[in-house]
Amino acid sequence: MEMAKSQNCVSSLPVPVKKIWLDLIPPRIEIFTWFAMMGKINSKAKLLSLNIIRPSEALCIFCNATIECADHLLLLCEFSAGIWNWWLNLWGLRWALPGSLKDAFDQWAISGRNSFLKKVWRAIFSIIIWSIWKERNSRIFDNKSCSIAQIQDLILTRLSWWISGWGDPFPYTAAEIICNPLCLAWKSSDGAIKGPAIPSPPKPWSPPRNATLKWNVDALVSSSQSMSAIGGVLRNHKGVFMCVFSSPIPPIEINSAEVLAIFRAIQISMRYENIRSNHLEIESDSMNAVRWCNEDKGGPWNLNFQLNFI
Repeated sequence: MEMAKSQNCVSSLPVPVKKIWLDLIPPRIEIFTWFAMMGKINSKAKLLSLNIIRPSEALCIFCNATIECADHLLLLCEFSAGIWNWWLNLWGLRWALPGSLKDAFDQWAISGRNSFLKKVWRAIFSIIIWSIWKERNSRIFDNKSCSIAQIQDLILTRLSWWISGWGDPFPYTAAEIICNPLCLAWKSSDGAIKGPAIPSPPKPWSPPRNATLKWNVDALVSSSQSMSAIGGVLRNHKGVFMCVFSSPIPPIEINSAEVLAIFRAIQISMRYENIRSNHLEIESDSMNAVRWCNEDKGGPWNLNFQLNFI
């Protein structure tokens, strides 16, 4: 009976490939979305069908009540459904969850003429399932877990980093999106929708010189959730998206977190020949972090290794 239940999780309908490959998120997450809708990810149901694990080991890590197939894990589990409903509640929407991830993808749309919000809506589908999958793996393999609020912040943080690779002059940072997610309804013609005051939006992205690559790095520190994260986007002088990174870090002061983001960007650049063979620019919105990195000495003592490396 358990095996039959796991097999029913795979939809027999074709996956709408063209709606996935939109260059809104990193390719590996587009591929993950495609595999998830086909039921091809290494869920416990799949491992059970291959006799790799026992039936007693195949239950969902979140609810511990149902065989973990892709549809249950990423959509139907009470834990995952709560994350979907959180996103919908932000926009005052209600949705009866479909029976499969593919059906959910087919129905996933936002009405109106705001083209930027429509891109956000399409991207967030993959970001949500990717974030649930990352949380699942963290609980299984690292014995670590995030709260629902922390996962929600990570979803918005990932979205903000990947928005910066779209080429739209979106003016808000990750911290501002977390404080006021409704700023995602921004329109290029008339600015943001009305909502809580948002401080000093940064300037739109400016391209580097020819034959130069440019990193835009950012950091997020949430004192209320005791969490921090860093990320960066690399583009060439034409604005073509070349690389992205994102990573949680231990709770830390915001300027120090920006230094870690710069440090990580340089590490990645040195590792790959097609990056390190170019001139590089690194842009951060922290004046303190930039000053510490450019001075021969100074900055927090606990960042001596990173600053010396930079």
